[in-house]
Order: sequence, then C-alpha cells, then structure tokens
Amino acid sequence: MFREPMQEYVEVSREIIKVMVSDNAAAVLKKSLEWQEAMIDSLLETESRVSDLIRDFLSVEKDVAQTLLETEEEKQKTSSKLRKIEEELQAVRDKNSSLESSIKFLQKELEEVKMLEEEITEVEREAKEDTTVVIPSALYMAKLFHSVTKIDWDYNCDSTLIKGIHYGGEIAQPISIDSTQHSKIFICDYLWSLLSTDW
Repeated sequence: MFREPMQEYVEVSREIIKVMVSDNAAAVLKKSLEWQEAMIDSLLETESRVSDLIRDFLSVEKDVAQTLLETEEEKQKTSSKLRKIEEELQAVRDKNSSLESSIKFLQKELEEVKMLEEEITEVEREAKEDTTVVIPSALYMAKLFHSVTKIDWDYNCDSTLIKGIHYGGEIAQPISIDSTQHSKIFICDYLWSLLSTDW
C-alpha cells in the first residue's frame, strides 16, 4: 500500500538529485524563476487591467442609471404637461362650442329683428300711402269712453284706489274700490255691471 507512493517519492528525489548534480541546474532553476516571475507580472498586469475594466464598467453603469432616472423624470414631466395641454384644449373646445351656439342663437335673433324691421317699414310705407286711415285722438277716445260708461274718473286719488262718479242711473253713484282688497276680475265685473244695456 505504501510501496507505490514511496516508489514515486524515490523517483522524484532521484530526478531532483540529478538536476542538482548536473552542470546546468542553476541555469534551469534561474530560467524557471524568471518564467515564474514573468507569469506573476503577467497575472498582476491582467488583474490591473481587469480592475480598470470593472471600474470603467461600474462608472458607465452609474452614468446609465443616472441618465435613465433623468429620462424617467423628464418623461413624467412631459406626460404631466401633455395632460395639462389636453385639459386646456378640451376647455377651449367646450368654450368654442358654447360660443358657436351663442353665435347661432344671436344670428337667428338678428334675422328675426331684421324681418320685424322689414315688416314695420312695410306697414309704415303702407300707412303713408293710405291717407284714409284715421287715428283717433286721445281726447276723442276719452269722450267716447265717457259717453259709453257715463263715468267721471278721479285721477288724483291714491294709485291703489279706483274712484269716480257714475252718472248712468237716475242718480249719480260714487265709485270707490280698494284694488288691494279685491281681485281684478271682481273689479272688472263690477264696472261692467254699471253700464246700461239699453241702447
């Protein structure tokens, strides 16, 4: 069991003794040390480059993350501005719709006023041409009213009172009605009852 490892150990020892006894042992050892030193230098240089690459990568990653945050923030601001603009646009559209409705209504009113003016102008023109139209004077109307109703009105009394004297019967009858105490229908019916139906 121990024979095989011991045999290998013996063989390695022999090889080491051979190398040490040989004339170029120092040269081989020196060469091996130089090669080992070169390998170590190469490893250190590679490690330095890898460290620089990792630092550069981390810096780039940090810049990308910062740019991404700024881009997201700018996107949020732009979305907010866009929503505000859309709300303002909708408000302007609503106001414009209301103004258009008002304009249509006013145009319709203006057309009706123009038609009314044309009708008034036509009536005035016809009235000027027709000289047979006679407009009764206020005095004539008052005399006609008095002759039909036989009532002399008291125009100097309080505006809530209806006062006068009715001469239509055998004796004069005073009229005094408080308009705040009676309805218009009652007052009208009472005054009509004073008029004579005998023609």
